[in-house]
Amino acid sequence: MDEKLIDKIELANGLTLEFYDRSKPVAGDRCLVSLVARIDVEIRPEYFENIGAKDLSLAEIRNTLADRATYLYEKKKNFVSNTEKDDILDGFKEKFLSASLGYLSSPDFARKLILSRYKQVKAQLVISQKVRANL
Repeated sequence: MDEKLIDKIELANGLTLEFYDRSKPVAGDRCLVSLVARIDVEIRPEYFENIGAKDLSLAEIRNTLADRATYLYEKKKNFVSNTEKDDILDGFKEKFLSASLGYLSSPDFARKLILSRYKQVKAQLVISQKVRANL
């Protein structure tokens, strides 16, 4: 899917929030406006110091997720006039920042995101194994 980087924001926790325009034409002078916010979080040992997760090792997290976890948010609006596209994108971005910037900038955000993605992937693996066992 085509996407164009339109902004980067360095967050207080050291992560980088990137905004992408994934808009595309749909008919005539109309388009689907799509804004994507993305943060790639590298899996680092310091995110797991002093959390008391003795049953969870950094190696297991890396084996499950590879070397990073990604936060993604996408907002879309369809059949928008091409002349309104940039204003809609700006509005999406401003609303997102006003609602989410504090959360994304939190010192615990990276660790919580990694643990959340880890649990999601592990749950999917368990479901896949059960499905295969029943085939």
